Amino acid sequence: MSSMDTARDTTRAVKTTVQAAGAFFFAPPTVARGAELGLDGITLYVAGRGGVLGDVDDDTLVRAFHHFTPGVLLPLWESGRKVAPPARIGELYADCARAWGREHLAELPEVARLAEITTRIVRANDLGAHAPLYSAWRGVPLPDDAPARLAQNLQTLREQRGGLHIVALTAHRLSPVEAQVAEAGPYLEFYGHKKPFPEVTEHLAARRRAAEELTDELVAACYAVLDEAEAADFTALTSALAARLAH
Repeated sequence: MSSMDTARDTTRAVKTTVQAAGAFFFAPPTVARGAELGLDGITLYVAGRGGVLGDVDDDTLVRAFHHFTPGVLLPLWESGRKVAPPARIGELYADCARAWGREHLAELPEVARLAEITTRIVRANDLGAHAPLYSAWRGVPLPDDAPARLAQNLQTLREQRGGLHIVALTAHRLSPVEAQVAEAGPYLEFYGHKKPFPEVTEHLAARRRAAEELTDELVAACYAVLDEAEAADFTALTSALAARLAH
């Protein structure tokens, strides 16, 4: 089996777990940290997740978040900027991810091994402007303790997949609302999209499936840095990790 074949298998095995890495986003301790600054949960989500980008212009922010309409995203971003500089809120949000990891992942079997493997993936893959949120999170300093490091890495890998997914959607000429409709996404109105939504034709559904397949392939190229033992451990340890992310 080639290294890319192994990477594809790994990608499929850990995909759902990586996508669930935002477990800390609206966790009560995270929301409480935002409330200390005067930010509600959704404003903290936007200002914190995007804060690692720094004080970027509106177009950069909209492109990075992609799924949101500007009419929903930009007021939330501006509300955060009125409270504190974006970089400060971004650092607070990263600290929330670390705190969540220390609370939920400290007893995870092989947490140090998972922290090591995920660090290897992040450090080996510089995607630059192709995945701005991932690149920004990749630049956030890592903590020394394994549970916090793993939690931060998982958030970064979530942004890696998200950024590459945007590349794949663009390659298949899918707008944000088309992509959400085609996958029956539950967040259409959350992202600010208004009815009537586009019709889900077979052509649209096929393009959405092709974009998902391309996303998997692009992520696999990032995971190809792992040797066979690392890939096997990442896959084997995912089920226990997934259970922690679900709570």
